Amino acid sequence: MKAAILITIPTLRDFLMYSLSNKDISMISYEVITLYWRCNMKFDIYKIADNYKLSETERQVLQYILTNIDSVLTKGVRDVATINYTSAATIIKLSKKLGYTGYVDMIYRLNFIVKNHQNNQEHTSDITSFISEIENKKIEDFISMLIRHREDIIFITATGFSDSIADFFWRKMLVLGFKCIKTNSYGVYDSNQIGGALVIGISKSGETESITKVIDYASKNELDIITFTGKSENHMAKKATLNFMILDDKELDDRNLTANYFYARVMIVMEYLLDKVMSNL
Repeated sequence: MKAAILITIPTLRDFLMYSLSNKDISMISYEVITLYWRCNMKFDIYKIADNYKLSETERQVLQYILTNIDSVLTKGVRDVATINYTSAATIIKLSKKLGYTGYVDMIYRLNFIVKNHQNNQEHTSDITSFISEIENKKIEDFISMLIRHREDIIFITATGFSDSIADFFWRKMLVLGFKCIKTNSYGVYDSNQIGGALVIGISKSGETESITKVIDYASKNELDIITFTGKSENHMAKKATLNFMILDDKELDDRNLTANYFYARVMIVMEYLLDKVMSNL
């Protein structure tokens, strides 16, 4: 069997699969491990801790190893145990829980994962190079607006192919602690009884009637509006407080019958912008 280890990068949502082998064991089977990489070299390992029923001490040790992987390579199990005020036996038990043959096996395999992540992180510029075309002021305005509405209700609206992007954006913002509601209900925006303060709209054309109507209601109620559209001149962009024009490769392909990277670009821009927001909180 193959051992699948999944590393999730907040900015790109990349998925990396690793097939691991061991000369002493023909094949090692693991559950999928999810690691969330943060720019300050910290890992969010709550899913690992939950899946493998790690104790608080084991969680602390794993966090230490991941955060200090370079220095840990030169340390023995007793050294790591002393630093974390625990026993060597506890660390050996941790390695077994995670499916490794022992401490050394765990350290070298985790190092492999971290180094591969770092190498891939260096190549993200190839994917995100188009972000440099976005005006710095727009990025700064987005950061300021999201921080200003940190404790407010934020609406997210989209339909069609853009709906899945909105769904991702909504879930991501919830995880980051924002109060988000994803809805296209006219009544919600018309009366705004919920008390929303910001609406984020996504539309390739910027002219989709069901979404432009929502934006009109939001504008009437003086909500801040952020839009992601494929053109700079469209109904939604004109109503927006802040509009991001994302390159649309196929403006004449209304049904998306051919390859179009507009939606992928929107997701990348969103990841980039949210990462900027969180680093400024």
